[in-house]
Amino acid sequence: MTTAPLEALISEQRALIAALDRDDVEAIAQHTAGVDEALVRIRALAPRFTGSEAKALVEESMRLADAARVRVNVLADMTSRRLARFAAATGKGNANPTYGRNGRLGR
Repeated sequence: MTTAPLEALISEQRALIAALDRDDVEAIAQHTAGVDEALVRIRALAPRFTGSEAKALVEESMRLADAARVRVNVLADMTSRRLARFAAATGKGNANPTYGRNGRLGR
């Protein structure tokens, strides 16, 4: 089985991570759709990646997915903190936000 679908997925994942790092909303949307399309193509093929090269590409794809997940969580936390500060500045939020049991900033 060819590894082209995996290589396309990895390319889109790298582009998505770069867009997340740049805070480029349009590129994030574009590359998120690209990752989705690459995954749809892989699922449609129902491939059985068994070669060592394919396994290495799958492992790299998993690492990239985790890297993207971490970036998204950091950006979500930063946005949550900004919203809490804006709410506190307008008198509509908790002036002293604290961390909850889930590790997230509470309101």
